[in-house]
Amino acid sequence: MFNPVRMQLKLAAPPERVFEALTDAAALEAWFCEHVEITPEHYAFWGRFTPEAPDQTQGQHRLVSRLASRELVYEWRLKGAASQVTLKLLPRDEGTILTLRQTATDVTGNYHLEDFWFLAMENLRRYLDGKPSEARIDFTQPMKGDIRHETVVDAPASRVFDVLINPDELDRWIATKATVDPQIGGKYDIGWGEYTAGVKIVELVPNQKLSISTPEDPTYGNKNRTETIMTWILEESGGKTRLTFIHSGFDVDEDVSGVYTGWRSFLNWVRSVAEYGADWQPPLVIVPPGMIAYAASIVNAQNEIVDELKAPLPA
Repeated sequence: MFNPVRMQLKLAAPPERVFEALTDAAALEAWFCEHVEITPEHYAFWGRFTPEAPDQTQGQHRLVSRLASRELVYEWRLKGAASQVTLKLLPRDEGTILTLRQTATDVTGNYHLEDFWFLAMENLRRYLDGKPSEARIDFTQPMKGDIRHETVVDAPASRVFDVLINPDELDRWIATKATVDPQIGGKYDIGWGEYTAGVKIVELVPNQKLSISTPEDPTYGNKNRTETIMTWILEESGGKTRLTFIHSGFDVDEDVSGVYTGWRSFLNWVRSVAEYGADWQPPLVIVPPGMIAYAASIVNAQNEIVDELKAPLPA
């Protein structure tokens, strides 16, 4: 089953500039894909930064609609079946509300692209604002074993550490309702129900390192594992911070594709929260009532989602 994507992003740039970033080859290669070629008939993109790592032939997608500064619609073949991506640009004040829909009826298997689009949309924002937008997933690499992601944040380590430890900041990028007791053995609960209720801090060096232990039910997943460890390492130099994230405790050959892209997206959000400050808001998605595992900043902004995105998905 393909999980439809409905997402919107508030951008400071006007629709004309956003549309250029969606249709200019050099721009797309800076924030979205490795290779791109756009013709009147095709919206082609391929390479290692695209899910399934298609080659040039596999990356030929039919261009359905192109209305300058208003709309872009194209097909995207996944697992050999067609999906459709619809992007609409809505002027807002001096900026743009960009809406994204991706639907499919014939894609087989359990297929999630929300984390991919979260990562891509944040890259687009950063590209338009003149910030580094290189955060990608290399889909040619096996997503197995321990996870490691790195980024450089244009902020001091004290600011980055606050984004990782302050409940109010956690609620902006990951937590539904964060509760943190900042000491060894203290609670680090991001409010995702039973999954995060038992998470504890196991290492804490202010502005340098944070490690948390997440209990795992041995009846679910790896029966020989009772926990995994998530570690954030901060190294400041010249007013910037190299931030490394490691999720350890997996077997070497264990498939971690279900969380690999999500953690890369979260790392990108940490970077943006630290750099933009109070001006930053994540891309918004429609959250069903009672659903957890979304940041409070998304859950509490449901009234900001435009009517066009709330319209029922096609059958």
